[in-house]
Amino acid sequence: MSILYCFNSLSSLSILPVKNLTTPYPKLNPSASILIRFAKPNRFRTMSSSSDPGPGPSPARPRSAMIVKVPEIETGQMDRIADQTFQRYSSSSSSTRNNGNGIAIVWFRNDLRVLDNEALYKAWVSSESVLPVYCVDPRLFCTTHYFGFPKTGALRAQFLIECLADLRKNLIKRGLNLLIQHGKPEEILPALAKTYGAHTVYAQKETCSEELNVERLVSKGLQKVVLQSSSEQSNKPVSTKHPKLQLVWGATMYHIDDLPFHTSSLPDVYTQFRKA
Repeated sequence: MSILYCFNSLSSLSILPVKNLTTPYPKLNPSASILIRFAKPNRFRTMSSSSDPGPGPSPARPRSAMIVKVPEIETGQMDRIADQTFQRYSSSSSSTRNNGNGIAIVWFRNDLRVLDNEALYKAWVSSESVLPVYCVDPRLFCTTHYFGFPKTGALRAQFLIECLADLRKNLIKRGLNLLIQHGKPEEILPALAKTYGAHTVYAQKETCSEELNVERLVSKGLQKVVLQSSSEQSNKPVSTKHPKLQLVWGATMYHIDDLPFHTSSLPDVYTQFRKA
């Protein structure tokens, strides 16, 4: 069974508050596609412990367990909280807004949310315009080095599609959009930074080895991009600079900066926690 998911990455970009979006760049793929080939997924059924057939001749008929719905925040309440968060940011940090012509790129990775997203907030307060980007990395849809297990199954891919659709909807509500590109981040992000003159790429820092390697490759790619800032006075030379990659921490419930000590001083055993 073949499932083809397509994203139109250039739709509704006219509402994105970014200047000179019509700059041509032929190397960028205007659409992102995910092609996944898997067998038809089986139905999953939650069964109680009594459904184990055991060694007897006639197996017991599976009995479905009771499903309990987990309480969650309603959609309207989520929108109100997000709006209040952006209003609080705008009132407390209006003096720190940058009125330059450059833009900031928000590289969405695993944290596909608008509410309490520090990378999105830092990009918003540091630049006049924000370009949210998600890269569909083909390496995430291949097999593992050992044993050849698929990294992304059909159910996880479907969940990713739904998360991206929800993220784009929430960004559009706030005057932004989500640019989805198919390819490696170390190739796409430097190209976007060069095309639109982005001064910084903001993203959430990851902890696994493959993700850390991608971060290093993106940083090296941005160092090869040269941005020229023209001066109003002709007698002054034109300055050159490179876009930078700024990573923020958001992988834990407690922020790493809120700890009263350095992470290298974390106790190795639980006894020290208990005595504290």
